[in-house]
Amino acid sequence: MSDVTSDLISGVCPVLSVPFTNSGEVDYESFESLVNWIISQGVKSVLFFGVASENIKLSDPERYKLLEILLKVRAGSGLKVIASVADHASELAVKRAQDYEAMGVDLINILPPSFFNPSAEQIRFHLAQILGAVKIPVVIQHLPQAGGMQDVAELLTLADQYPNLRIVKCESNPPEESIKRVYEITEGKVASLIGWGGIFWESGDLAGAKGIQPGCGVTDLYKWSEAALISGDRKEFGRRLNTFIPWISSWISNLELLIAAEKHILARRGIIASDYCRHPTVALSDQVKREIDECLDLIERVADGRA
Repeated sequence: MSDVTSDLISGVCPVLSVPFTNSGEVDYESFESLVNWIISQGVKSVLFFGVASENIKLSDPERYKLLEILLKVRAGSGLKVIASVADHASELAVKRAQDYEAMGVDLINILPPSFFNPSAEQIRFHLAQILGAVKIPVVIQHLPQAGGMQDVAELLTLADQYPNLRIVKCESNPPEESIKRVYEITEGKVASLIGWGGIFWESGDLAGAKGIQPGCGVTDLYKWSEAALISGDRKEFGRRLNTFIPWISSWISNLELLIAAEKHILARRGIIASDYCRHPTVALSDQVKREIDECLDLIERVADGRA
């Protein structure tokens, strides 16, 4: 099996937003525009149907149509697509994973069930059903705060039986210890990614994480930071991150706020037509709007080489 961690999931892997019209319908034209913009930023992969995609606010027909558009637009670009499966029922999750594999996605991302506080054994069963149903590589999100599997080692017992378990997205807070344990327990056979909007990127990279999965509104700022990391200049990497990560860190304290802020940025930049979020959502405060103005100014200065 190829090294998916370097071929597919290294560096910045944005979670795609879903644009809506001002009346709340999916704006498929804006979504196509967003995908084209993401491709232009030079990322190697994207995650779709993450929290930042407002996945739980989409119907199944919308999900499948959006994924079809994503796969069509990315054709020939080299962009790898990771499709997330978040069904609580194992039977539904297996079917969705198989559907996505048949559609041509490159990896499956599994968000383990958390409703009704399933036990670690129940979660392992759920994960095993999906791992055994597809042939393509799989990413599993480890969310200890959601209950069930508190220790990432409980999840990794599946790695020997299912070699397509290739990556764990470590979403403990902070994630560094989980990242190290993934590497140690699997002797490097399973890699790690970081969520949390990239706010732990510096420490997570030092711990061995292969990349981050932030929202997509400021992908160019993440890529700007990544360029310094790739060059080996960690001091500059930290400086660049700290020009915008404090805003992300503040917004991510409320996930609905982070989603709304990133969509507002995308709309202000003309990448999507509207910043509409399906309800329930939150209104942006005057302070957040000022922070977004500062963020947009930073984006212009980075583009002009003045940052």
